[in-house]
Amino acid sequence: MRFLFCFLLVILMVGCIDTYAQNYPVYNSFFVNPYFYNPAEAATEFSYVYLTHRQQWKDIQGGPVLSSISFSTLLNETRSAIGGKISSYSRGVLSTTDATLSYAYAVPVSKKNWLFLGLSGGVISNSIDLTKVSDPTDPALKNYLSNNIQPVANFGMLFRSASGFNLGVSLPQLFTPAFNGSDNFASTAVSPFDNIFVTAYYRRKVEGKLVNRNKRGVRSKVKSKEANAPLELYFNYKYSAAGNSQMEALIKFNLSENFWVGGSYRLPQGYTANLGLAYQRFTLGYSYEPVQNDLQSDIHDIILGIRLGEKKKFKRVIPILRSQLKTVPTEHHTARFQETVVDPDNITAEEKATKKYYVVIRSFTDFGQADGYKKKLLADKYNGNVFYNEKDKKYYVFIMETLKQSEANEEVKNLKNYTKLKEAHVLMVTIGHK
Repeated sequence: MRFLFCFLLVILMVGCIDTYAQNYPVYNSFFVNPYFYNPAEAATEFSYVYLTHRQQWKDIQGGPVLSSISFSTLLNETRSAIGGKISSYSRGVLSTTDATLSYAYAVPVSKKNWLFLGLSGGVISNSIDLTKVSDPTDPALKNYLSNNIQPVANFGMLFRSASGFNLGVSLPQLFTPAFNGSDNFASTAVSPFDNIFVTAYYRRKVEGKLVNRNKRGVRSKVKSKEANAPLELYFNYKYSAAGNSQMEALIKFNLSENFWVGGSYRLPQGYTANLGLAYQRFTLGYSYEPVQNDLQSDIHDIILGIRLGEKKKFKRVIPILRSQLKTVPTEHHTARFQETVVDPDNITAEEKATKKYYVVIRSFTDFGQADGYKKKLLADKYNGNVFYNEKDKKYYVFIMETLKQSEANEEVKNLKNYTKLKEAHVLMVTIGHK
């Protein structure tokens, strides 16, 4: 909660500061690397390096060109992630270079749903090619260039569900740098909320399946690695107070674990076609966007991804297990279904029954096996014990006993969710007293 409070405090502070605006670049390959738009997406299950190059209006001199390199990874066995990005964005006489570092943190919403919070910060530098300016001695240019290194930051949130649904919101320009306006490179003050990027997408993981593989001329069946489901859906909305808001819908088909095709429609620009290849640790994607205007020059977008290391794991918050708490050994009553000794002098006494609930892990027909497994549980710091069921002639190894059914059910749920004791179950025993 302290981390969440810090994020909210930053947003409130930034919201009170006047900053300056610049155009935020468009990535046609955002679905390959969502981290470009949202720092919360730094929590990737592998370490990834992505290189992107976007050539806009290739046949027109001074057309926008964007090149970026990024790195993102989850810190293994934690709920934290880091990332970084360096990009160069040139358009006409103006060039922009920025470098940012990101930190993301995961807050569990439920067992399989997470809320990620991400914050990026860095510097940005603007430069002007004076050789292409009609009057390089203009004082406005000198004033602009004297303040060309400025801070830059962005904030993002991402809700990630095990069902495959994801919802993200980001503020791409918390500290937006000075931008040359139409009037003598004048700066325009804006709010961080003048640019908001919202994305919703469906991308579900599926387990590996048996496939035919040829290796050295031998055809055999092997289990493929975890992959994305055949269909992925994306929807983006970029709000801009400047009036150039955009909306985009994209569909992606994973034809195999190595090849995909897709298409999108962005208002007001038009259509985009996508295709890509994935082989071992490498990913290559290409996007083609025909320009629907008098410029008659298309847009090309290429992305290359490299996967590093092994798959990372999220650290899950394990609840306190009652079966691992130190307890004082208690005398076990004889279960009703076991043999009992009847007192003939008290045979008419009213019988009272008590229900007791045991969290049982395994049962054995041999005491030696049951006792050996109990010792293994004790070595793993569980309260292992054994009782004999006369009814089915089995020895039950249990790690918790309680008079409350809710406590037993909760312990079984936690054991199945957070430990390797997936066989845990509740056994009710009725204890009789005279």
